[in-house]
Amino acid sequence: MQTSPSRSQRLAKTASRTYKRFRFWFMRPLRRAPMIGLPLSRSWHERRFKKVMKTPLRLDPPDGFNEHIVYRLLYDRDPLLKRVCDKIAVREIIRERAGEAFLVPLLGAWSKVDDIPWTALPDRFVLKPSHSSGYGAVIRREADRDLVTLRRQAGEWLRHDYFDHSLEWGYRGVPRRILAEPLLVGPDGGPPVEAQVMTFGGRAAMIRVLTGIKETPSRHDNWFDAHGARLSFRSLQIERGNYKLDPDVAHTLTAVAECVSRGFSHMRVDFYLTQDGLRIGELTPYHGAGLNLWSAPASNAFFGQLWRDPSRVTDVAALHQATQER
Repeated sequence: MQTSPSRSQRLAKTASRTYKRFRFWFMRPLRRAPMIGLPLSRSWHERRFKKVMKTPLRLDPPDGFNEHIVYRLLYDRDPLLKRVCDKIAVREIIRERAGEAFLVPLLGAWSKVDDIPWTALPDRFVLKPSHSSGYGAVIRREADRDLVTLRRQAGEWLRHDYFDHSLEWGYRGVPRRILAEPLLVGPDGGPPVEAQVMTFGGRAAMIRVLTGIKETPSRHDNWFDAHGARLSFRSLQIERGNYKLDPDVAHTLTAVAECVSRGFSHMRVDFYLTQDGLRIGELTPYHGAGLNLWSAPASNAFFGQLWRDPSRVTDVAALHQATQER
């Protein structure tokens, strides 16, 4: 039987929330300041990396894949990263490089909550901010269509620059908008399978396939080489799945991903396998924010080698060896 928190516990929780809120707003302008902003951001990432990865962050120079990701989000000032992090602007990159057919349909985008035509939206849709990562609301049934909650969520998303929470340079100053997309459906009528193609220097190295609904027990993780052969490792944050990737689908995924990712040292190209064909949901330059835990100890170092020398992508045998669980 659970007991209600005591008055002192409630006060302690309130004090903790107040302190975190104060610290956030106090540090926000400092992390944006020209001279001290970057050192403060680096220090924050170093503390978080050590807490999650249980090892110090080494960036001078970066070695493993995770270190390269953190180095990029701190120091890479490629203006294209701003377009990639903007879920509206990135659509033009996808359209130019892969074609209109690969775009997820767009129902609309709005900079004010009051401009969203709630009654005109379909029965099933997805609502999300165009300027951040990991946020969204999925409306699958009438019970999900709580306009009070949706308006509150959308307003909260619009209030914040995602950079202030993530300290990832590509998101800094991205225009804040709310977008709506139709709910995509897989060939079986359920949620579509997600395929994330990891590219290095515009070459596809491997494919991660995610099945099931995000943040539920049905979510599973599967990794394959660019030809569709299974890799034995997995992401430690998600249970291993038993998905089988058709080699022809793998070929199409890698071909399209290489077109879209050309010119980038690394890019993750995120697909949905829908009943209407492949759709690209977004491009992800900061995979896992550099906090990726894998079951194969050698994988992080090997993926770092691919980042520095993309010609090694063709060494499929080395990929399988590096992702072998010990």
